[in-house]
Amino acid sequence: MKEELRATLKELTALNGISGYEHEVVRYLRDAFSEVADNVEIDALGNLYATRSNGSGPRLMVSAHSDEIGLMVKSVEDTGFLRFDKIGGVTDPFLPGRKVMVKGKLGVIGARPGHLVAEEGQREVTRHTELYIDVGAGSAAEVRSMGIQAGDPVTYLSELDEFANSDRLCGKSIDNRAGCTVLLQLFRDLAGKPVEGTLAGTVCVQEEVGCRGAAAAAYRVNPGYAVVIDTIPACDTPDSSLTKDMNVGIGRGFVMPGMSGNINLGNITTPAMKDFLLRLADREGIPYQIALFPAATTDAATINLARGGIATGVVNIPRRYSHSPVEVVDLNDMEAALRMVRAVVANMRDLEKISFI
Repeated sequence: MKEELRATLKELTALNGISGYEHEVVRYLRDAFSEVADNVEIDALGNLYATRSNGSGPRLMVSAHSDEIGLMVKSVEDTGFLRFDKIGGVTDPFLPGRKVMVKGKLGVIGARPGHLVAEEGQREVTRHTELYIDVGAGSAAEVRSMGIQAGDPVTYLSELDEFANSDRLCGKSIDNRAGCTVLLQLFRDLAGKPVEGTLAGTVCVQEEVGCRGAAAAAYRVNPGYAVVIDTIPACDTPDSSLTKDMNVGIGRGFVMPGMSGNINLGNITTPAMKDFLLRLADREGIPYQIALFPAATTDAATINLARGGIATGVVNIPRRYSHSPVEVVDLNDMEAALRMVRAVVANMRDLEKISFI
């Protein structure tokens, strides 16, 4: 199972798809889901819907998002350097000296020469508004001849690599190509097998800029129940605390967040769905962690508010160095997430027995 997850994740992370420009990822997933779903559709936003159904029973939505954080060209200097803005939760200190792709062309985010770096205690430029991208051009006209202009997407160039412990992988866009990988593998595992209701596998766009695609997707699918697969920061490194920050580490199983987000955009996981998932996990021997995630949220924030309210659970995959070009994930956690959503699908009929009071 881990080898299949590894292979798919490598292919998905090699694709570029910042929020609003997820086309490469959606095309890949459309072709892949078409082989294992009864029906595959894509809406005007770019949300993908893959369906398996026996025509009766509960209606379950299992969701992951296709977009990654990134940058967008804001303007072009007369000298050929690009100014840019951020799309999603990009952290400024991660930017200088990084290789990027600008509309399919190689670029480098400029960094001050090491010989000119300020002495300790002096300020160095790290704010994205003071940075620029070098695409090897000598003028704005040369940039135009390359087909690059304001509004073009920019993504990190950082392919998926393996550590000596080959269960751990490092690269860009693990958030949330890991979730897409698990969702696709769920459908592959179910190929040729009946489902006890309707399973709507949904890949949503624009999660990183406010969970926008999920709002439209949840309205269209109109499920009775939903499970969101996403990633979550791990705090098992020397610069974080498992008690003061979040009780999440890689290699310890999937994460069930008791809550996520804040007063503006977030959700408290539906207690009945949380209990349902954790009972299944205990019964199946699936490792898990429970944590609070106040710093950010998932598509659950908009899905559970759709229509008359949707009972929504979350299965998070921990990853280190969140929203950087070197996110780290453990395949064992992805496997735990897959086992969890597979158990939910296998017990879909029991969802109808859930009491919400």
